[in-house]
Amino acid sequence: PEKDPDTLALEKLMTDTIGMIVSIEHKGKGGTLRVDYRSLEQLDELCRRLKDER
Repeated sequence: PEKDPDTLALEKLMTDTIGMIVSIEHKGKGGTLRVDYRSLEQLDELCRRLKDER
């Protein structure tokens, strides 16, 4: 199924913000948020940024 424009825009915003490819898949009332990283350093950076946002 094709993604709606709002989902595509959110994926782009998140991808641009964190510098990693983000994909969103809706499933009923929930869904899946996927972040593709290219190295352990990128994963560490994402974890650090998520922790710092608390």
